[in-house]
Amino acid sequence: MATDDNTNTESQPVLGDQPSQVQFQQNEQQQPPPKSSLNQDEPEEEPYLDIPRHLRYWKMCIRAPLPHVYLSNESSRLALAYFIVNSITILTPPPSQRTADTPEPLISREDKKLMRKWVLHHQHPTGGFVGTSSMVFPLNGHNTYNSSGKEGTSEDEPEHHGLANISYTLFALQLLALLADEEDEDPEAAEKVFEGVNRKGTLRWLKSLQREDGSFGEALSDLPGYGRFIAGGYDMRYCYIATAIRWILRGDVREGDPGWVEDIDVERLRGYILSSQTYDRGFAGNSQDEAHAGYAYCAIAALTLLDQDDLDDPNFLLPPTPSDLLCCLDALTKEKGPQGAVEVAFNGRTNKTADTCYFWWVGGALANLGWLQGYDNDGEGPSNGQPPQKESLVDRASARRFLLTKMQHRIGGFGKSPGSPPDLYHSFFGLAVLGLLGHEGERDKLRRFDAGLAVPKDVVGVIEKARKRLVERDGLGKSEIDDGREGLVEMGLELRGGGGGGGERPKWLGECGY
Repeated sequence: MATDDNTNTESQPVLGDQPSQVQFQQNEQQQPPPKSSLNQDEPEEEPYLDIPRHLRYWKMCIRAPLPHVYLSNESSRLALAYFIVNSITILTPPPSQRTADTPEPLISREDKKLMRKWVLHHQHPTGGFVGTSSMVFPLNGHNTYNSSGKEGTSEDEPEHHGLANISYTLFALQLLALLADEEDEDPEAAEKVFEGVNRKGTLRWLKSLQREDGSFGEALSDLPGYGRFIAGGYDMRYCYIATAIRWILRGDVREGDPGWVEDIDVERLRGYILSSQTYDRGFAGNSQDEAHAGYAYCAIAALTLLDQDDLDDPNFLLPPTPSDLLCCLDALTKEKGPQGAVEVAFNGRTNKTADTCYFWWVGGALANLGWLQGYDNDGEGPSNGQPPQKESLVDRASARRFLLTKMQHRIGGFGKSPGSPPDLYHSFFGLAVLGLLGHEGERDKLRRFDAGLAVPKDVVGVIEKARKRLVERDGLGKSEIDDGREGLVEMGLELRGGGGGGGERPKWLGECGY
């Protein structure tokens, strides 16, 4: 999950440097501006989202091999899947809103079942998920792991259980909810999407990623001569991800209730987030760094998911919001006949160029604060305590106009900046922020999008139902965990012997510990 123009942390490559052959043939120019009226005295038609064209782009992404520049994302398959499946879901109306003219869904019911099984194969035996299923192994030692330290259990930790990663754990949980079979007539279908998830193990693993200062790392790792430590930088993104995983799996369960699991230290996390607010009321890695829109979103969304009262404090963020949070790049006026059209774009920091993903980081932060115009801020979603709708700090039409005329590509998808070819990362966030801003008509109608969990609103409802069932089953001791041990073959090799697998340890693994 990337938030900066000039860092190497972005999950997805930008395809501008090495576009595919198809893109070479089709990206001669960016999405053309809306057609002009023959009568220059008449106002031009507002730009709109070309949904069929975007569906064709995502169909290419899900059914054909991705361009070679994505090879470096081998360990991030869950991230790629999240961007693709989430985008297709945003563009596909729910069954109740489909008509005879609605095309068949790109992901069939059978494919959803297969993809769900594929996601569960990324679950680590001790809790959490990995980015690609080949990183689940080895499994030796995992059966004795229990971090609770209660009587009758072992505190032995398995080798290499640090392969589970906080980012991919969130992607996996979101994917399972996104892959719910909406056409299933069984009223309990939505409740079953988390079946197979190791809820208790994942929540205990999540707790082990929290540092003394309240922040979170991304994984556990072993350093020879030093021992086990929390890996990953001091990054606000991990704090947000931790709150999202906690919201999805934990629920409002108190100590002594069925399904209760040891919780993270919420007060320390809250303190860390607030201590990272800068002098100009933006957010950064710490209070001495430059404020950044991506960190601002993560901090505000985390507090929203924790249901903290800080967002209602008038001293927390005062309008007008400083440029480091609002990040307005420009209000450009273009003459179109006798009328002008204002276009508003966003960047991540002061004096940076416009970027599609920052429409999301800025728009999502403002939506969680209640300062974004649109139909998304209606009190529904992850936090019932969402701020009430306030006066919008962003003109919705102007923001939509820049996205759709400058960033929307003619082959579908969105580019990073004007003139850039589309990539998965920016194409998803372009759709996500349009889901917040709303639509102008039926032809570009998208699913309403949630600013806290970064999935469509109706998927949040699926998560709530599935979580309730998971908590109840954990309370009764009836949870069924699918850790991918049965039937999983990775790269043609059975990496686990015994347990019915019948495989032998490949010789090429040597004595490297794997």
